[in-house]
Amino acid sequence: MTVLYITQNGIADHIGRSQVAPYVLGLARQGFRIHVLSAEKPGQDPLIAQYQRLFDGVGVRWTRIPYRNKPRVLGQAWTQTLMLRTARRIVRDEGVRLIHCRSFPAALIAHRLKAALDVKFIFDFRDFYADGGLKNARGLARLVFRRLKQLEGPMVRNSDKVVCLTERARNVLSDWYLKDAAQPHSHFQVIPCCADFEHFDPQSVSAEALAQARNKAGLQVGDFVLLYLGSLGPDYLLPQMIALFRQVLSIKPDARFLFVSNNGQELVAAECKKQCIPPEHIRFISADRSVITSLISLADLSVVFIRADVSKAGCSPTKLAELFACNVPVIANAGVGDMDSIVDLHRNGSVIVKDFSDESLLTAIKQVLRAKESKQVSIRANSREFALDEGVARYAAVYRELLGN
Repeated sequence: MTVLYITQNGIADHIGRSQVAPYVLGLARQGFRIHVLSAEKPGQDPLIAQYQRLFDGVGVRWTRIPYRNKPRVLGQAWTQTLMLRTARRIVRDEGVRLIHCRSFPAALIAHRLKAALDVKFIFDFRDFYADGGLKNARGLARLVFRRLKQLEGPMVRNSDKVVCLTERARNVLSDWYLKDAAQPHSHFQVIPCCADFEHFDPQSVSAEALAQARNKAGLQVGDFVLLYLGSLGPDYLLPQMIALFRQVLSIKPDARFLFVSNNGQELVAAECKKQCIPPEHIRFISADRSVITSLISLADLSVVFIRADVSKAGCSPTKLAELFACNVPVIANAGVGDMDSIVDLHRNGSVIVKDFSDESLLTAIKQVLRAKESKQVSIRANSREFALDEGVARYAAVYRELLGN
């Protein structure tokens, strides 16, 4: 019995490589027969060939359609229509009885196919897609997101299981859409964003690889390094990150702020100028996933500052799992997903800040550094709930529940 896994995120994209393919491969190794339907961007032929070999090795079928997003609304509609037609054909040809939908666009397809083709579907909710769109979109796009928000409740109720990234998201969705259900929480499975602890293992980084990473980052042996990992954009609080680094410099005058990101170098330079941070303290590089572990291993401390509002109730940063796997402590802000309950000085040597005042930031830095110097907290060992094999096991339990053992 085949499971159809639908994602508009391409397998060759960063999210596809870190948060789709590893789960699909893990589930296939547990014996599930999976057919992946994804929308792929052009210019990714080497990565597509690489993942085709990996999928072939575990018996995963893979159908790709081209991804379009220009013009924004019409391009997305074209991609969605082609994906719907392709999914309908796969369901009919292969007798699919369960569709696993990653995020809102894919769930729209299964919502339409469930009654027509007698299939069950998993709504892998991820972030609050419609709320985030309503906050940022304008014009026609805003009208589209308003309609998507209207469909959110029916899709949650029509799904056979909703996978959430956070306990907070589960509680919000239960209160919004399942108040009259006898056991609303049974409709959900919480699975945070996980990381491959075998890949993100600092013990696997050789001295040579560490030296190469240090050279690539423009760092010296002994440099104190504050790390930011991931993309930059309106959801990520860059001014507050730079303010944190100002406080780091008050303790460690020769510290370096390393950005490992694929965008935003100009934004960083402008904000540093505004806050009078000398440019020689900043390092900014883009790097492939294959060397990320080496770069993370250079860090003494990392920052995860994310805009906190209802659209982030379901936020589970992948970078948090990757940093914890590499034994790097984190300073994060309150009000994002389950971070308030996850980030804990005694469990993972990390701290939540309630506000961004200089006093709060400096206190958090000192707390984390004291915990780090004590060497009493094993961040990696205490973070196994974010390991990929744990995430795969939870997804497998959902598959077995809906398909039958």
